[in-house]
Amino acid sequence: MVLKKYDGLQSEIFVPITPKPVWAPVTKDLKDMNIAIATAAGVHLKTDKRFNLAGDTTFREIPWDAKDDELMVSHGGYDNSDVNKDINCMFPLSRLREIADTGYIKGVAPVEYGFMGGGGDQEVFTNETGPIIAQKLKDEHVDGVIMTAG
Repeated sequence: MVLKKYDGLQSEIFVPITPKPVWAPVTKDLKDMNIAIATAAGVHLKTDKRFNLAGDTTFREIPWDAKDDELMVSHGGYDNSDVNKDINCMFPLSRLREIADTGYIKGVAPVEYGFMGGGGDQEVFTNETGPIIAQKLKDEHVDGVIMTAG
């Protein structure tokens, strides 16, 4: 049902078509895997430069031992007030460390990655930012990544 129509206004905005994900087979037991977290939710250290809310293709490195109160969100695409109250609801780094302490996983990657999804140049993220993060994860001998989005 159309409530109101305005001439000259576009009803839809362009959303890029994203390719299907490429799944890599799991070749190890979780107890033998180092796990990282990467998030498009705009998580970063409070001491880092905030993301440009109008669109940002950069990323922030977050050390594995960062404390919850050292982290925050800057993202213009969703209401992040709850995440800023409990960062683990979007970026479960403390929970991942607890899981590692039980031996369920081998360990937490030395560096986690935060970036701001939605609104940035998808071409740049696909061809530059994403591959840089992927290479860093490979260099850190990460076996699996937990991805979260904002």
